[in-house]
Amino acid sequence: MASHGQEQSLYADPAVYDILYTPGTAQETDALQEVEKALSASPLQADRLWLEPACGTGRYLRTAARRGRTCVGFDRDPGQLEYARSRQPRVTPISYFQADMIDFRAACGLSTGVVDFACNPVNSLRHLSTDVDMLAHFQQMAEVLKPGGIYVVGISLLDEGGMLPEEDLWVARRGSCQVSQLVNYLPPEPGTRMEKVISHLTVTRPRGSEHFDDSYDLRTYTHRQWLELIGRSALRHLGSFDAKGRPTERSDLPYQLEALGCS
Repeated sequence: MASHGQEQSLYADPAVYDILYTPGTAQETDALQEVEKALSASPLQADRLWLEPACGTGRYLRTAARRGRTCVGFDRDPGQLEYARSRQPRVTPISYFQADMIDFRAACGLSTGVVDFACNPVNSLRHLSTDVDMLAHFQQMAEVLKPGGIYVVGISLLDEGGMLPEEDLWVARRGSCQVSQLVNYLPPEPGTRMEKVISHLTVTRPRGSEHFDDSYDLRTYTHRQWLELIGRSALRHLGSFDAKGRPTERSDLPYQLEALGCS
């Protein structure tokens, strides 16, 4: 039996979210480690402290922890955090906290200058909708990073010529549950900087299929706007990398890793 068109946030069912996005996480973490290695002045110690803002179900941190990193993550969604805690790696537990990206230090108990490496992949930072919020987030990140610490942001930058509507299809399976997501990306309205993302989610289990619709906005940045914002922040731009962690000078990639550090 199938149900159609129910309104439900993509993040409402953490297990569904984790099934959909966990495939490929190991390769994405490889890319983050390539950036970490490229920008670190000395050989990397295995137990470096990794921090992930907006960590969701903890898929990146689970991978990093299994590779020996000490990991801390925070998210504002208690359901996502509960799921993340339920999937802790046995050998290296991860510390999870409920906090918002613009004000997280106190909630996470992070002292000044303790984080070696931080990551915020897959456009999560673009949920912050104003320069004020972004600059507040960057200020807190600058405070918790060690001297020489690195913050890698995964972001899709807007071409100066604008953007066209786009569509993606994601499909993943875990056990008897299959999840597919059709995503439409609508360009900002004239005079605005908010891209609308519309998600059509189908969850198929032995008892039948369910369909859920959701939409949310992401703030857009051209390369110029992005660098101008970084220039006003407590961080500085260290370099740009492609999705595999290779240095690049291009600003027109569909998705890239932007490395930031203390100014």
